[in-house]
Amino acid sequence: MENALFANVQKLYDHRLYESVIPAASLLNTLLQNDRNVATLEMEYQVMLYLANAHYKERHFRLAYQQLESVLHTRRTMLRYKSACLTAIEIMNNQFTDVELRYRLAVCYKEVGEPGKAISTLLALSAKMRTPRINMLLGRLHHHASAGSKGKADAVMAYKDVLKECPMSLKSIEALLELGVDGIEVNSLVMNAASAPRNIEWLSTWIKALAQMYGCKHLEAAKTFQQLNDSTRLRRNEHLLVEIGRCLYYYGHNIQAEQFLSTAVMAYPYNMEAISLLAVVYELNEQSAIEQEKLFTQVSSDREFSPAHWFVHGQKMYSDAKYQRGLTFVERCLDMDPRHVEGHLLRGNLFISLQRYREAIEAFRNAQGLAPYRFEVYKGLFHCYVAQKRFKEAQTMCVWAIRSFRTSPRSYTMFGRTLFHSTNPAAKRSARKFVEKALKIDSSYTPAVALMAEICQYEGATKAAIKLLEKQVINYPNQNLYTLLGDILRIEKEPIKALDYYYRALSVDSNCVRAINGINSLKMGGSIGAKGEGTATEPGRGDGSNGMATPTPSGTPHQEWQSVNCDEPLEVSSVSGATHGNSEAAAMSEPLWQDADIEMLNNE
Repeated sequence: MENALFANVQKLYDHRLYESVIPAASLLNTLLQNDRNVATLEMEYQVMLYLANAHYKERHFRLAYQQLESVLHTRRTMLRYKSACLTAIEIMNNQFTDVELRYRLAVCYKEVGEPGKAISTLLALSAKMRTPRINMLLGRLHHHASAGSKGKADAVMAYKDVLKECPMSLKSIEALLELGVDGIEVNSLVMNAASAPRNIEWLSTWIKALAQMYGCKHLEAAKTFQQLNDSTRLRRNEHLLVEIGRCLYYYGHNIQAEQFLSTAVMAYPYNMEAISLLAVVYELNEQSAIEQEKLFTQVSSDREFSPAHWFVHGQKMYSDAKYQRGLTFVERCLDMDPRHVEGHLLRGNLFISLQRYREAIEAFRNAQGLAPYRFEVYKGLFHCYVAQKRFKEAQTMCVWAIRSFRTSPRSYTMFGRTLFHSTNPAAKRSARKFVEKALKIDSSYTPAVALMAEICQYEGATKAAIKLLEKQVINYPNQNLYTLLGDILRIEKEPIKALDYYYRALSVDSNCVRAINGINSLKMGGSIGAKGEGTATEPGRGDGSNGMATPTPSGTPHQEWQSVNCDEPLEVSSVSGATHGNSEAAAMSEPLWQDADIEMLNNE
């Protein structure tokens, strides 16, 4: 009976009916355990192999690793007794070799949250026995689970071993660049590999673009990827479109990022990476509410809930101001994928919206550990510190942003706005230099233009501010620019022009509160609102980064105006701290803005 049952278990496994293998192999294993007269070590070992691998294939990882541990123990016993049957089994089925069994055991350990055991299992194999798949898993484990420089060095070594045999492993290339390996070194390693295909110049360009992205040069990376899209036969490849869109989104060119990401999703509607990024970009581009709803409907119709699906649901709740519900979804996303960067950023923004700043700081710190090349990390931390009146830490975030994003106007604009609202007169005067630096990088960068207009108005050059804004709205019309210009013209006693710009703002958003308040002020015959609007500067705009149209170098505007999507404005927080006699804000400003000033000079 045992032999007939064994033959049937073997047949089930050969036909990959793993769910049927499990009960049959379990029954046979019990029979062999209870009747040692008919049981042989070879038969028992093969039954254990079938049972363990069937559990692995069915993703029963806890059961699988227990079975695999027993299999490896039995295998060592058979080796000790020099069993000829063992060699025959492994020759007939390469799934049952020591290398493959250890790989599967390591995967099981990884899935049940035991990365240390997974690493030990793989390191038991000699370097010569490690296949590219083993090295890739080992690299991921060291990269994601090991702490300190040793884990990083071990991960780099494992990824390099993968590239020596598989130079087209783009994920290994990306991981090395993320770990800080120089792009030239990675390119050399790929091109000098024995199995590297010839005539793949595009791969060097791809590596260059990734190196720029992880080096915080996001616009340069987008342009490099764009070269591949424009000048090679890779045009409109889904991965290439996603990379271009990702880099533009990282830089803050959200309108142009939406174009590339929506193209990718239109051509490949099940690319969840593109869908996740597009969901964020739609939220930043406020005019995309209809498209955002369509995207959410598409995702909701798919019942395969991955981390990306939960993230999109959380993003939709965030857009609908259902912040507590959004936290529930994003927590599910992070439970499934603790390294989901967009999930950590969304979690931070949700906590900010709930005014739970300490938890928001923790979320942004987690994101910083995973993706220090993201500007949103520093912007989020900056906002949290300002909201808590921790002005020293807030300004430190600005200095770090300038050091990390040397070629981006966003960091200079954020710090310029911070200095402009400082109580330190010298720091306030220095704000102009940082805004000028931002405009030098991108002369049409709208947040910088708007801030420069505020500075001009503060310095008494109101006509220069009006001229600057009028020129900007001609090329890049936007609701917030219209209302800012309307406020300045209202103060300058030009009610007809002011009214025109307020109505332009209402044509974009019929519920624009600032435009409605401006019109009401004009109706009451006053140039300044009755509730103490003493400046044309709209409070509530952090770094000037999220919601105002700004041109990309190619001439496409992007959204970069609103704060980190929270109710409490950044400038209001900064100013309120100062107006309550907070001398710390003034005392701590000077050395930090001077450090940033030196840093800016070093960048030139």
